[in-house]
Amino acid sequence: MARIVVAEVCPVCGSLDVRATEPRWFRVEFARRGDLDDGWVERLEFECRDCRLVWD
Repeated sequence: MARIVVAEVCPVCGSLDVRATEPRWFRVEFARRGDLDDGWVERLEFECRDCRLVWD
């Protein structure tokens, strides 16, 4: 099975140095994450590490 990876690009400066976060999450031990929900992400936020733009 082939997998496709898509890089998120900052819409303002075009940087590929972007991080993704799940705003509703707090730090939880990975072994317990399955106890909290089924693993689906409700929403992702992206932040450009170059220009600091945040978008979702």
